[in-house]
Amino acid sequence: MAALDDEAHVRKALANNAGQAQWLTDGLVELGFRVVPTWANFLYCELGEDAASVANQLQAEGVIVRPLGPWGAATAIRVTIGTPEQNPVFLKAFKKVMARAPVP
Repeated sequence: MAALDDEAHVRKALANNAGQAQWLTDGLVELGFRVVPTWANFLYCELGEDAASVANQLQAEGVIVRPLGPWGAATAIRVTIGTPEQNPVFLKAFKKVMARAPVP
């Protein structure tokens, strides 16, 4: 609750989310994936393959994303927008996982 009352913190979080959302989107699109525009603190990324499998492989790399199968999008993941230090870690793990052959 204190964070919500801290206007400087809220401004910093909004600026981080806006800038990092664009950075992550650009990185994912460059790799050939579709990302839905967002105003939230997460991205919706369409993988074109089983998202649960990708999420498990990312978790093995130390990165947690939410597969969206339970919400009717079995080939999409939810990626929380992190800090400038965290997001390159995600993108590196994502590139590694997605470099292998697609899972049917």
